Amino acid sequence: MAQNSFGIRFCRLIVFMSLAFVCSGSSLQAQLGLLSNRSQAPQAKSQVELDLYLKIVTDTRSQSVLRDFNDFAAQFPKSDLLGVAYQYQMHAFEDLGEFEEMVEAGRKALLANPDNINTLLTLAPAIANHATDGKDSAKLLGQAEEYARRILIAVNEIKPPRQIPLEQWETTKRGMQSRAHEVLGVVAVDRNQPAIAADEFKTAIHLAPAPEGSQYFRLGIACASAGERARAKEYFLQAVELGPEPVRQLAQSEIRKLDEKSTAK
Repeated sequence: MAQNSFGIRFCRLIVFMSLAFVCSGSSLQAQLGLLSNRSQAPQAKSQVELDLYLKIVTDTRSQSVLRDFNDFAAQFPKSDLLGVAYQYQMHAFEDLGEFEEMVEAGRKALLANPDNINTLLTLAPAIANHATDGKDSAKLLGQAEEYARRILIAVNEIKPPRQIPLEQWETTKRGMQSRAHEVLGVVAVDRNQPAIAADEFKTAIHLAPAPEGSQYFRLGIACASAGERARAKEYFLQAVELGPEPVRQLAQSEIRKLDEKSTAK
């Protein structure tokens, strides 16, 4: 595979693989809540402010969350809770597939809470997956890389939540680190750096509490691009074993291509 086609070909595989990142963010939110950082939790200054904020938190429909947020922000534009509210707005836009709006909400959330891992874990993979060969590609890749590295720093500095057993926290921590390295791998892919991408994907797999087929598939693509066909086939076989079905089919297709190249020799 020619190196200059590496990123383009890989990007066609990103859409369904990004689901793994989304699931990871939802799981993290459930375990740690939205205030997964070193800052003190902000407080409402009135009952009305608290009630409007709780509407955002408790509403289950994304469109309703966005309306709730607008009402809250209009009435309490200087609320200490606004930074957290932006996180709910971000996830609502994420659920609706509104990428640019999601990123804008996430960036505003980070202005209030720069170390929030939940926000960083949402933005980093989303931005990396949407980076293309357009005029903003380099900027988006740089932003995704910055957020991924901030995750790695924040994870090491955050104090484990009291309600989570230490062993469970260590597993969660490794999962977050794994996702950050996977983002760095995707960034390296789009920069046509397959060797760096392979190293990042290997680290992601090593750290993952339960490695996924998509991670092995990505590693296989990176190794194939670097000319390491034997290793690539091994990783594709792992992807076939782990699935899910879309990953399994793509991995089988890559294995056939590698076998055809070997036969052609």
